[in-house]
Amino acid sequence: GIWAVEQNAWPKDTPATAKRFTLSGNAYKGWILGDVHGFDVVSFWKDRRPNSKPVLRVVKGDWVVLKLKSSDVVHGFSLKDFGVYIEDGIQPGKTLYVSFMADKTGTFTFSCNAICGELHENMQGTLIVAA
Repeated sequence: GIWAVEQNAWPKDTPATAKRFTLSGNAYKGWILGDVHGFDVVSFWKDRRPNSKPVLRVVKGDWVVLKLKSSDVVHGFSLKDFGVYIEDGIQPGKTLYVSFMADKTGTFTFSCNAICGELHENMQGTLIVAA
């Protein structure tokens, strides 16, 4: 029951029309779109290839809510173009929510801003805001 509630829980002040995305960080696989647990991405040392980097698509004027999680170690998050910067880290087993208005068009990169392992450079994704 608790798992089901957590999967569908969003902050109470989230507008019904908000674009909602869940991103899970993993030191070997990078940012993964969706709710991922450590046991979902366990791999042998030979299979430590990153996943394809997630692409989030919204329209200018959309309210965007990101549900950020970590499946393994402490990760950070930065989407500088929209003033999103997690300084305290995303702890494994905890959930952080960030929200912002997509008030400019273009292609923007988000990344982990906490050194999280030898494949830290794979911790990136893209936000595309269309007109």
